[in-house]
Amino acid sequence: MSSPTPQIRAPLLWLLLPYAAGLTAGWIWPLPTSVLWLIAIATLSASAGWWSIQHRPAFWAPAFLLSVGFSGFILLQLRYPQLHEQVTRPPREFTLTLEIDQLFPAKATARSLSGLGKVVATDEADRSLIGRRLYFSAIRRISVPAQRSGRFLIRGVLEVLPQPTDGTGFNAYLANLGIRQQISRAHLMRQVAPPGRWPAFCARTENRLKAILSRGLDAHAGIRSIYIGMLLGEKAVLSPEQENAFLRSGTFHVFSISGLHVGVIALALHSLGLILRAPRRPATVVTLALLWLYVQITGANTPALRALFMIACFLSAKTFRLPGNALAALAASALITLLLDPLQLFSSGFQMSYSVVCALILMGAPLTERWQAHWHPFRLRPRPEWRWWHKLIDWSGRNAVGAIAGCWTAFLASTAAGIGFFGLFSPGSFPANLLILPLASLAIIAGFLSLLTGLISLGLISALFNSAAALLIIGIDWLVRQGTNLPGMYFPARFRADWLTPVTMATMIALMLGCASTRWSRRLGGFWPPIIVLGLLVIFGVKFS
Repeated sequence: MSSPTPQIRAPLLWLLLPYAAGLTAGWIWPLPTSVLWLIAIATLSASAGWWSIQHRPAFWAPAFLLSVGFSGFILLQLRYPQLHEQVTRPPREFTLTLEIDQLFPAKATARSLSGLGKVVATDEADRSLIGRRLYFSAIRRISVPAQRSGRFLIRGVLEVLPQPTDGTGFNAYLANLGIRQQISRAHLMRQVAPPGRWPAFCARTENRLKAILSRGLDAHAGIRSIYIGMLLGEKAVLSPEQENAFLRSGTFHVFSISGLHVGVIALALHSLGLILRAPRRPATVVTLALLWLYVQITGANTPALRALFMIACFLSAKTFRLPGNALAALAASALITLLLDPLQLFSSGFQMSYSVVCALILMGAPLTERWQAHWHPFRLRPRPEWRWWHKLIDWSGRNAVGAIAGCWTAFLASTAAGIGFFGLFSPGSFPANLLILPLASLAIIAGFLSLLTGLISLGLISALFNSAAALLIIGIDWLVRQGTNLPGMYFPARFRADWLTPVTMATMIALMLGCASTRWSRRLGGFWPPIIVLGLLVIFGVKFS
């Protein structure tokens, strides 16, 4: 499928869009009792597509799209057979062996733990639970270690999760993961099997990284908590006041190991390779390997993996001179993510991250180019006569214009998600991100250098980088706390109908695709259509409280 401009092409959209449509249909409608006719239709569609390529090229596209869509529909149903299962099991006390695959952050001294796990054994005759993923909330014994992986014997009450009334909240998050049951009022009795060598290595390394980042900050617990949260994604170390302030300002994403963190560290590694004059291709391979290791050590959370796929696709295409661009890399990473875990399509994180990045490619880049074309601070002075301060002013202005265009585009693309998923309309997120993101990026770079020097036993230099990051974080914390007290920074808001959240996000991206296909022609409104649509939505589709 051709992308908006001749310089951008994303052929994988021919696979991604019908595949996503098939997954959506599979999410809405259950698989019929007999799937033979569906398989037959998919097979006939593929055969018709192949035949039309040979004889009637005009008919190959519909047949191909139909076959890919049916494949997505069938794959989701076969991979998650419990997706549309109506669980009517009454609450009962069970003893299960649970393999933990995700432990939600908590204080190191906490006795209560919660997370997600897969049932590997049960003491009951009912074998249908084996292989199911559950949410658990349990109290552990002092002798039971708090580890984010391993197998544990757990005893508690197994019950059906309440169905979410809307698309928000923790129950909706679990439902989007295909989890329908929970075991609560539980106790972790004992550890059946310890974590494997690789999870244990990641846990030890994470503890070592925390110790490095804490050097010189022992007397500043609040700043240290924000610092560790930014570098390692430990949101649990934030105080409730800090968490609320960052959430209301629309800057809470700096604590999720995602595109910002992986991108900044990738840039730092790339710059380090240039300084060392390393060969381009080996440097790219080493960069991606270190990024993968960083993602694994910090918990291998889904946002980080998505960001890693994006950067890996982009760097690989650029380094190995493959035909590609930003939109093609984005489509490739989205397709890889959905092939590995189709349920990611229905998570708020996937929808927000890909819609924002797509908007930055389609609207942010051309808007930056158009605004920078009007930036001529020294129009009447020939460039060969520029002094160093002329060049500095020109460079600073261009980067400031690019930052403003990017933050504005991200605000337009993320407003619907903020209202639908978090119940907040945050006009202040535009200026807040404009100020916070550069400071947070510098703090992440300082943290990366601290880790790098700390790992090679340069403790004093590591502490200096920690101190520099602490000064930046003090400024970030002050700006966020003061900013959220300003009038008009945020408003509690809800859509009048739940379906408006996905429809609005899809509409904004489709509108940007359409406008980009005309190169944002001034005769068709230029860059105003997304602004107008969002304004009408906020006026007529949002209920403020």
